[in-house]
Amino acid sequence: MGFDHHLRGVYVALPTPLTADGDEIDEPLLRNHINYLLNAGIHGLVPGGSTGEFTTLTLPERKH
Repeated sequence: MGFDHHLRGVYVALPTPLTADGDEIDEPLLRNHINYLLNAGIHGLVPGGSTGEFTTLTLPERKH
C-alpha cells in the first residue's frame, strides 16, 4: 500500500561530464551515458550526489 520507500537494486553515482572547455554540461555525452547505464539494467541514478562533485558545480549546473 502506498509508495515503497525501500531502495533495491543497483544505483550508480553519475558523474557530470563537461564540455572540453569546462564551460557547460556536455548534454549529448550525459544522455548517451545515462542510456548506456539504463540499457545495462541499473535500477537508478544518483546525479551529483555521491561523487562529491556537487561542491564544484554552480547552482544553475546542479539544477540543470
